Amino acid sequence: MESTEEKNMEITENIENEAEAARSPGEVKKEIRKLRHKAERPLYWILFVMNILILLCAFVFTMAMQSSDLSGFIDDPDIIELLQTINGGIVFFYLAYVIIAFLCAFYQLYASELSYAIKVTPRNFPEIYEKSVEFSKNLGMKKVPEVYIRQQNGILNAFSAWVIGKRYVQLNSEIVDIAYMENKDFDTLYFVMAHEFGHHYFNHVTLAHSFSILLPRIIPILGPLYSRSQEYTADRVAQVLTESTGIKCMAMLSAGRHLYPYVDAEDYLENIYRHPNVLERLGRWIVNLTVDQPIAPFRVAAIVDPEQKSGRLI
Repeated sequence: MESTEEKNMEITENIENEAEAARSPGEVKKEIRKLRHKAERPLYWILFVMNILILLCAFVFTMAMQSSDLSGFIDDPDIIELLQTINGGIVFFYLAYVIIAFLCAFYQLYASELSYAIKVTPRNFPEIYEKSVEFSKNLGMKKVPEVYIRQQNGILNAFSAWVIGKRYVQLNSEIVDIAYMENKDFDTLYFVMAHEFGHHYFNHVTLAHSFSILLPRIIPILGPLYSRSQEYTADRVAQVLTESTGIKCMAMLSAGRHLYPYVDAEDYLENIYRHPNVLERLGRWIVNLTVDQPIAPFRVAAIVDPEQKSGRLI
C-alpha cells in the first residue's frame, strides 16, 4: 500500500509538471524582474551603505577610545587596561548579540506557528497546497515554502518569514475563510499568497537582508519608504503569478471579508482617482509618509495601472 509521503510526492510532481507546461519559470521570472519597483534596489543600496558607515564609525570610535590616554582621568593602571579591553571588543560583542537576538526572534516566531497554526498539506487545504507548489515552480524556488493557517481574531493579514533552512508563509484564517466559507473566492486568497511568495522570491525576509540594512531601517521616514517599495514589488509578483489585477484583494482589505463582494469596483476606482483638495492631499501624504505599506489610493492606482509603472512612494 502506497504511503502518505509517497502520495504527497506524487501530487507535488503532478502539480509541478502542470505548472511547467502552463508557463515556464524563465518567462515568469523575466516578467517579474522587469516589473520590480524601480526605487527598491537604489533604496536598498542607500540603506546598505549607511549601515556600513554607521558600523565603521562605531568601530573607529571604539578603537579611538581604546588607544586614548586615560591616565589623566584614572590613576589605577589595572582599571585603565580593563576599560581599553572592553572598548576593543564592544563592537564585536554588539554585532554578535544582534545576530543572535535576530535568530532567536525568527525561531520564536516559527515555533509559534508550529505550536498554534495548521500546516497546509495535500490533505489539509489541498487547493492552497497545490498553489504553493505552482508558485514555487514558476518562481524557480528550490524548496516550496511551508504555509500555515492561523486564527487571529478577525485580522485580515498574512506574512512571510524565514528561519535557517526554511521559508514559510502565515495566512490568517480570516482570509482563508473567503475561499472556503464566505464567498468561494480562491482568486483573492491566491493573490494574497502570491504577494507573500514575492517577498520570499526577492529575499525580503532573510536574516542577511535584514541585518545588512538593520540600523538605517529604523530611521522613521527612510525605513518605511523602503518597505513601501517592497510592497509594490510583491504586488507585481502576485499579479504575474495569478494573472489578476488584485482589485478584489484591495477591496477586501478596505471593506472586510464580508462586505467586499458588494463593493462597486468602478465607483471604488473613481473615488481613488478623483483629485482631492489641498488639505486632503496633505493629510494623505502625511499618512503615507509614515507607514510601511502604501495607502490604499496609491496601492490601488498602481495595481490597476495598464502601463504597470512603479507605484507612488511619496
